Amino acid sequence: MVYTALVKRLDPLIEEEVTIEIEGVEFTGFAFICPYKIEIGKSYPVSMGFTILNELIIHTIQEKKKEIERIGLSYDYYIRGLLHEDTIDAGLVFTDDDEYFSDYPELMNKYIEIKVDRISIEFLRTTTN
Repeated sequence: MVYTALVKRLDPLIEEEVTIEIEGVEFTGFAFICPYKIEIGKSYPVSMGFTILNELIIHTIQEKKKEIERIGLSYDYYIRGLLHEDTIDAGLVFTDDDEYFSDYPELMNKYIEIKVDRISIEFLRTTTN
């Protein structure tokens, strides 16, 4: 899904680290694809995914909750929401580019929580950038 993201912060030391706000939700992720220069205070089209560095931790939750929650000051997040075949709807839709969810057909269309090591942000090319 494509969103319009407002760039709130660019890390001066970690080139890929970017803090964005989408529909009132602010979070820090990594711009793994950025085909143009981005600036603080400007908005850009983006899509989002996630990165799992070790093992996928996924389980159902009882509460019908859609949210992303940062774990301490790390880049880790809990993503909670409705699981679909290749996305999780946590209020914002995250794409499962690595096909982790295909191993969990019994969890489809259920509310789940996953722990991710980072959120991946792809800045999309448009005719104006």
